[in-house]
Amino acid sequence: MQIEGSRVRLRDWTEEDLAAYETWIMPPAGGGEHEWQRTDGPFYPNFTAEGAQRWLATLREHVAAGDWPDPRETMVIADASDDRFIGQVSWYWSEKPTEDPGDGTHLLPLRSLGITVYSPEHWSGGYGTEALRLWIDHIFARSDSHRLDLETWSGNVGMCRVAVKLGFTEEARIRRARKVRGEYYDRMIYGVLREEWQG
Repeated sequence: MQIEGSRVRLRDWTEEDLAAYETWIMPPAGGGEHEWQRTDGPFYPNFTAEGAQRWLATLREHVAAGDWPDPRETMVIADASDDRFIGQVSWYWSEKPTEDPGDGTHLLPLRSLGITVYSPEHWSGGYGTEALRLWIDHIFARSDSHRLDLETWSGNVGMCRVAVKLGFTEEARIRRARKVRGEYYDRMIYGVLREEWQG
């Protein structure tokens, strides 16, 4: 599957993408961290070499089998000019639905969006904004989700701006819930409803 934009295209993973992706998620040879890891959830542990290889093996199996779900749970962000891997989008359960006992009191399915543009040369050029817009269009078109969530932190100023630019509502700000490099930041939760997006 391929979804075309002007700056980026979203498409299924290939072996070539996995080779590029590996360089971004494996621990740097000299230690430390990649630049993208300073803003993309730096309060979560980074991949170990073993963890990265396990995840790559899982993706490699999907690439070989071509058994991607519909709607997709992850896709590559490629530069539309040369089809080069620059990042990925995903969506995942933030809260799984429970069975309705008949009186309408059950949890609705809630899914959260993920996006990472690994290549610094593609930051602040509209690539991430377009990729996320295409991704949301895809998910609402191919699923029955009534809303989508996007979680970040106040230190990721670019992601907060993208959320607002795309019409998300700031639904929660959990103050001083993230500590990064000795400073406290807010946990930010944004949401958009299907009717808001499609309207």
